[in-house]
Amino acid sequence: MESAELAARARRAYERGRLGWAARIAVYVVPLVALSAVVTGNPTVSLTAGAALLAVSVALRWRGLTWGAAVPTGLLAGLIPFGLMMILKIGSGYICALGGCMEHCIRFCAAGGLAAGLLLAAQARRLEHGAIDYLIAGGIVAALTGVLGCFLGGVTGAAWMAIGELAATVPVFALQLRRR
Repeated sequence: MESAELAARARRAYERGRLGWAARIAVYVVPLVALSAVVTGNPTVSLTAGAALLAVSVALRWRGLTWGAAVPTGLLAGLIPFGLMMILKIGSGYICALGGCMEHCIRFCAAGGLAAGLLLAAQARRLEHGAIDYLIAGGIVAALTGVLGCFLGGVTGAAWMAIGELAATVPVFALQLRRR
C-alpha cells in the first residue's frame, strides 16, 4: 500500500470520526424538536426547523474552531425564547385569559430573543479571536432553536425574536469589526 493511499484512508477515517462526534449534538436537538412538535401542535414547522437546526449544528461542530464552539452556547441561548414560549403555551389558559394572547406571544419572543442575544454577546466578548464567527454561528443556532417555539407567535413572533437577538449582538459585532 502506497503512502499517499494510506494517508488518504487515514484522512477519511479522521473526517468520519469528526462527523460522528459532531452528530452527537442530536442528543440535545431531537428532544427539543419532539417537544416543539407535541406542545405547539404544528409538527411540520417543528420538523422543518428542527432538521435545519440539526444540519447547521452538525456542520458547525464538524467545521470546528470558533464555529463549533458556538453551538452549545447557541443552543443554550435559543432555549430562552423556546422555553418562554413553551411556558406561555402550557399556561395559555391563564395568560391568554388576560386578553391579547398573540401580543403576549410576540412580547415573550422579543424578550427571549433579547436575552439570547445578550448571552451570546457576553460569551463573544470574552474571546480574544474569532468573536465575529462566534456571534454568527451562535446567532444562527440560537435563532433556529428559538424558532421551534416562537413560531407560535407566527412569522411576527419569530421576527421579533430575531430582532431582539440582533439588538443585543450587533453592538458587539460592530465593536469587533472596529478592532480589526
